[in-house]
Amino acid sequence: MTSRTDTDTPGGRRPVRGRPPRGSSNLSKAAIVDAALAEIDAHGLDGISLRSVARRLNVDAKSLYNHVEGKGGLLDAVTEHFLATLELPEATGQADADLKAFARAFRRHALAHSRATPLVLSRQTESVASMVPLEAALTLLLNVIPDHRRAVRLLRMLMATLIGAILREVDAGLTFGSTESEGVARRKAVLEGSGLPNVMAAADHIATFDRDEEFEATIDLALRAVASEIGS
Repeated sequence: MTSRTDTDTPGGRRPVRGRPPRGSSNLSKAAIVDAALAEIDAHGLDGISLRSVARRLNVDAKSLYNHVEGKGGLLDAVTEHFLATLELPEATGQADADLKAFARAFRRHALAHSRATPLVLSRQTESVASMVPLEAALTLLLNVIPDHRRAVRLLRMLMATLIGAILREVDAGLTFGSTESEGVARRKAVLEGSGLPNVMAAADHIATFDRDEEFEATIDLALRAVASEIGS
């Protein structure tokens, strides 16, 4: 009679030797996405890696591969979560008002994780849930311009404008100023001392940056482009 060894199992399969990666038994895709968002918030898209997310979760980096396919899969998962959790406003049938409401809802959602927002432009998602905002935005545009090719082009323009405006809010560059009086005064003094006539003349406007006002003005300009395309 043959004796059983400690490697035998009733099904004839040999168990994997050694311990599983630390923390892997409690790991989930949702937890990985949350940790990835926290990493992006702290260090930006350039600073995220499977190792950095694993450190935040206190697990072995290899255990993440059970839930995401490398860094690309990780970024795809973050993008899908971002889009799938966007709360869409109820459509009223008024194109201009509905597109503004969509833009404002996207902005509110994006500002919670603004550094992750560019992923919407650079990643292609596959889950149905992540495509719901795409369907909603296209529906709004197709209600006024029943041409899918033109509607997609307008949507791309609107999203690029929208995301650019959001990124400008959190990381203003050379042509944007401050929201605080001290920062406005300092920037204005530098501009007025430049010796460049148009920069000096526009110094007050360049030095002052009102996030809400700038966002609304930007969206208004984008929607005028949409209106012009509808009329063409």
